[in-house]
Amino acid sequence: METKTRLEGILIPMPTAFKEDGGIDENGVDALVDFYLAAGVQGFFALGTHGQGMVMEIEERKKVAERIARRVRGRAPIVLHVGTANTYSSIELARHGAALEVDAVALVPPYYYPHNDHEVYAHYKEVARAVPDVPMFIYDNTETTRVHITPHKVLKVQEAISPSPLAGIKVSFLPFDALLGYVFKLPSSIGIFPGSILSLFSGYSLGVRGAIHPPTTPFPEICVRMFRALKEGRLEEARKAHDQLAAIGQVVGRYLPEHGRGVFGEIMRMRGLPVRRFPRWECLPMSRQQKEDLQKGLSEAGVALALP
Repeated sequence: METKTRLEGILIPMPTAFKEDGGIDENGVDALVDFYLAAGVQGFFALGTHGQGMVMEIEERKKVAERIARRVRGRAPIVLHVGTANTYSSIELARHGAALEVDAVALVPPYYYPHNDHEVYAHYKEVARAVPDVPMFIYDNTETTRVHITPHKVLKVQEAISPSPLAGIKVSFLPFDALLGYVFKLPSSIGIFPGSILSLFSGYSLGVRGAIHPPTTPFPEICVRMFRALKEGRLEEARKAHDQLAAIGQVVGRYLPEHGRGVFGEIMRMRGLPVRRFPRWECLPMSRQQKEDLQKGLSEAGVALALP
């Protein structure tokens, strides 16, 4: 089975909105879906790292997946991340996703315990066998799983899950020359999605199909503008969007070491989004002066935001 829609472009790694007590904020989730649809994203990458899937219980992940699918209503493809450290939990989440008619299920390799290649391939095989009509999407995140799915291993995963199709792979934390190994060694049927949108600008003409980039989630319209310009051959417009995103990344990056993902929560609130808490865990709060400096830096990068 092929995906209902070719996966390409900005697959937004959608954050999940939480209440002050850490509970799921369903209205906040709805508002984020609407925000990304209005920006014209080409798809959703739901409940991955930035979507906080790994810090939710199984039933909570199902609840958020249902909310996203209900709100999207087929207007954009959904790649639903179902990865856990436990094959059986991943199977349960994959079956739930299949019932929601998502376009693909994404899966990190099993983590925490050290796993050899046989065990990794068996993990993908068992999940694919449970949802044979749903395309698979590999999520390579070596920094957190300590397992690296190289191009050779991608082909082994494809062989293990056959006849289920392998729709794509998100490749995180790789330098550009290593990313090109996926482009040149894998069939074009497998979409290559780097974890950096800057690699999309450099690699689109070579076969990179899109990007799944958490740091730019508060600025989807700029990402979409860059992708559309690349696709339509308007390279100067694409370059301007690329350069703006690079400048934004420098501003945001100043605050990440001290405040972690809480910076993204602050920016989303500056954008008027009803995100009361993100991420789910407690982060060091930003002072009023830091928020003003962040706002000023983003304004200098061409993004005008209002302090809440």
